Amino acid sequence: METRNYLAIDIGTTNWKAAVFDVTGRRLATAHTPAITHTDQNGNSFYRPQEIWQAVGSLCRQVQQGLAPVRAVSVASVAEAVVAIGRDGRPLGDIITWFDRRAIAQAEWLEHTLGTKTLYSITGLDVNPIFSLPKILWVRENQPQVYEKAWKWLQIADYILFCLCGQTATDHTLASRTLAFDLRRNVWSQRILAAVGVPEDTMPAVVESGTVLGHVSRVASEHTGLPATAKVVMGGNDHPCGSVAVNVLDRWNILDSSGTAESFILVSPRQAPPPLRFQGQRTCRYLQKDRYALWGGIIASGKSFDWACCTLAPGIRAGDAPALRQMLEQAERERGMQAGAFFYPHLRGAGAPHWEPRSHGAFLGLRDLHTPAMLLKSVMEGLSMQARMIVEMEERLAGFRVERLCVIGGSSRNLQWQRIKANVLQRQVELCGEPEAVAQGAAMLAAIGDGACASLEEASAMLARGNTVIEPDPAMAGMYDPLYELYAEGYEALVEFNRKLFDLQRG
Repeated sequence: METRNYLAIDIGTTNWKAAVFDVTGRRLATAHTPAITHTDQNGNSFYRPQEIWQAVGSLCRQVQQGLAPVRAVSVASVAEAVVAIGRDGRPLGDIITWFDRRAIAQAEWLEHTLGTKTLYSITGLDVNPIFSLPKILWVRENQPQVYEKAWKWLQIADYILFCLCGQTATDHTLASRTLAFDLRRNVWSQRILAAVGVPEDTMPAVVESGTVLGHVSRVASEHTGLPATAKVVMGGNDHPCGSVAVNVLDRWNILDSSGTAESFILVSPRQAPPPLRFQGQRTCRYLQKDRYALWGGIIASGKSFDWACCTLAPGIRAGDAPALRQMLEQAERERGMQAGAFFYPHLRGAGAPHWEPRSHGAFLGLRDLHTPAMLLKSVMEGLSMQARMIVEMEERLAGFRVERLCVIGGSSRNLQWQRIKANVLQRQVELCGEPEAVAQGAAMLAAIGDGACASLEEASAMLARGNTVIEPDPAMAGMYDPLYELYAEGYEALVEFNRKLFDLQRG
């Protein structure tokens, strides 16, 4: 029987990875390297595209050693981060990270020019500096020499695919995170782009995930070790790619993609009209263009947990796994919010349902009785409270109660956190058995492009077998429900203070 192997490239916030899977979704090899994130003197964060491409070449070579030739390759990446490409095919500048907030003034100008309701009714997005269009406008105002030479604006997955085969394209999941995509019509919004003066032809073609773009070029083959016969297949945004591993196409479940950031994604039935009146959600397209995705997120989720560990117990995250396990076990036995310590995980601004980039992280209710373990418990509870806000928002919009959160990503291995989440939300929490779910989903898109797998539904049903489920403790609802109401009040009490603090820091 012919061996069919598929390579996935996964460019995340924390790590860059390559992995090879067989046609059944079994992982054969993985290679990874820490993401190289730069910060300038103004605190702006960015990636260097050449560093990403160099890392991709090295990772691809490592992961193919000793395996049968790869038949197809696909790419998943973070969204919103954008880079200008010149007509010679070379990047003209740095890639502004997705979480960078330098484009606040441009987002405010967009809001004034087109209006929040108009922008949401077209794109399904609130006006926020993290999206691609405000970043493009920032480049126009601050780096005109880059903007004037821009031939195409590409996100990270698009850029890698372009390096692999020379085709400029994006998919619906990435396009719908730009603030320039018409969600109803599945095309670039001529109205928005014309109003802001960005030429539509500088945006890449939009194709469905799983579409074959071409084959690996000779230059890319030499760089990556991939065979020139390998197909290059459109992937997508990392969170939707990861959803393939947990069968969220069952409408009673929500994807909980929990890494540095945490996204909660409810996928619609086919052909359902997207809700384009803002009620706290972001509405995007899915890997299949006839499905929409309700999207809520915690911008600094795993980041909040890592920050808390490094701050409360320095050195634990430097590789002392037994010490971390011991502290987590102790934290689970302690009281956190119940002892009055409330944590708001807004280290990079507030996500859903508020979407407030000016919000700051906070501990409220601190007393000298609180220990590091109690505060770590509070951090996990605060993250779970924010998750509950998002899930309840999506339930209201979808019109049904979600039965289960399907968790992928690094935080899925933190059992203490996931048990707290199950109790705060009073929902089942399903843990994906594949630690590289994003890469696995991208590999299955490559298999679909190669004709080895018939559909996402088929791939998802196959991959989701064997996942484990955490049941909530009904007795915990009585404790957490009143704390949840107080948690929501605490956010509202901080709104004006956070805005003044942000303006002070900005000014």
